[in-house]
Amino acid sequence: MTIIKYTPEQGDILDYIPDLEGILLVSAGAGTGKSFMAEQITRLMKPKRGLYTAFNKAIVTEGINRFKGTNMECKTMHALAYKYVQPGKIDDLTYTCIKENITYTKKAQVIKAIDMFFVSKSTDMYDFFKVYFKDEKAKAQMIELCTKYIDKMAEKEISPTFNFLLKCFHLMLSEGSIDCSYDLVILDEINDTTAVVLEIFKLINSPKKLGLGETNQAIYQFLNLVDGFEELAGVPLMPLTQSFRCSEKIASRIQNFMVSEVSDDFRFVGTDDPVMNGKSLYCTMTNALIIDDINTRLREGKGFTLLRKAADIFACPLALMTVSGGKEPYQKKYKFLMDEYQYYQEQPSGSGSFFQYLLEHIDDNEIQNAVKLLLSFKRRGINLFTLFKETKSAPVDKNYTIATVFTSKGLEYETVTIADDLNTKIQNIRDQGGIQSEEDLVAYRCYYVACSRAGKNLHNAIRLPK
Repeated sequence: MTIIKYTPEQGDILDYIPDLEGILLVSAGAGTGKSFMAEQITRLMKPKRGLYTAFNKAIVTEGINRFKGTNMECKTMHALAYKYVQPGKIDDLTYTCIKENITYTKKAQVIKAIDMFFVSKSTDMYDFFKVYFKDEKAKAQMIELCTKYIDKMAEKEISPTFNFLLKCFHLMLSEGSIDCSYDLVILDEINDTTAVVLEIFKLINSPKKLGLGETNQAIYQFLNLVDGFEELAGVPLMPLTQSFRCSEKIASRIQNFMVSEVSDDFRFVGTDDPVMNGKSLYCTMTNALIIDDINTRLREGKGFTLLRKAADIFACPLALMTVSGGKEPYQKKYKFLMDEYQYYQEQPSGSGSFFQYLLEHIDDNEIQNAVKLLLSFKRRGINLFTLFKETKSAPVDKNYTIATVFTSKGLEYETVTIADDLNTKIQNIRDQGGIQSEEDLVAYRCYYVACSRAGKNLHNAIRLPK
């Protein structure tokens, strides 16, 4: 029989759980064993019916193996909502669904507004859209369009979206029209969830609820996610600060960096037995830097592993190249660029290239970095379409991964190299006097998450103290 030795922090949590009534938040630093603790709590409590859930499907899939032999149901909130709503076919709401004769930009606004309502905590779409469009000149028209297409989903005239399921499930629980009960509910990565998922978590009938994550790892604000630690301020909170991944040296550097520039009470302790799995990560802030490193590896005759499909990683620059030639991109997400191309063509002659126009007029980090990549490739004589084709048939090296901090979060490597875009982002914030906005704070959190993927070796993290 294996005897498990718990750290004092882990022991405190296990002692607290049996008397818990309501919600407990566990602030678990990078690599501190929050998934291990979720399993230990489940095996201690032995629920007759439990739920383990998260925003990220990959995390829930991992949970299926972790909770094997227990009565924990492992589902994303979308999957749980589907069970109760039973909507039939699910599909995206796209430009082609909206039949009104309006621009791609207007259609994009309608699509985004509808999704924002679905992932919000609001239960009244009319009140939500009145606030959402308060500064919009065509306020009445936009509200009418949004409510019209939500009604079409409800009446099954068009296919509902995945987030429509969440809102329906939320409303069912709010109205008390369904019974959703568990003995134990665990919401993992509660620092990166949607407002509607957080409301569902609160409304599910369960005597014990556990929220796992860490505020300093909340990095997905661009996906309209919220931090459950901030939203549930006042709820009992217990820490996990002992990393079982990072060496003592790396953990010390990370702690000094975070304490001096982000939070005085940040605590992060390393281990004398760090992860040494032989794997390396080249960690970037943007897809543009992934593509740049892919080019470097291919020119060197080396393989690599990607955590997303090449088509997704290349989507933005490919769309930009297509639109710059006057053609409509096949990627739905970037069809709005056709409007921008039209606006560009209306500019006086001599206004510069389309790419220069985008750099001056589009305040979007992804677009900006993709444009800069394309300009760099042009100077170096690199053909994007050829590189994309080569990437799809490139040799695989499972020990060398190229990924953004957003897709590599939760993973661990023996060696991590921080890309220039991450270092430059932090230096730019420092040059302006430190953190000035939510975007700046998220950049620092990204740096913490990226550096804390490393077990033994951390390279080019030039913004961390030695």
